[in-house]
Amino acid sequence: MKFGLSQYWAPTPKNIRKIADSVVAATTFSGSVTVLNGYALAGTVIFILGFVAKFVSNLFSEEPPTT
Repeated sequence: MKFGLSQYWAPTPKNIRKIADSVVAATTFSGSVTVLNGYALAGTVIFILGFVAKFVSNLFSEEPPTT
């Protein structure tokens, strides 16, 4: 597995993609509930953390198999 800014457009490994999508779903839900309960700043921070997690997950890529 490779990591770096140059790997952004390369395909993301399936397990990393699943984890990142789960984190985004959890932060979207919890951020929405937090905002609806009157804590707009905390909800915004949670949304930003979800965005950063998804961005960082795109920096991973698989190494091509060697033969």
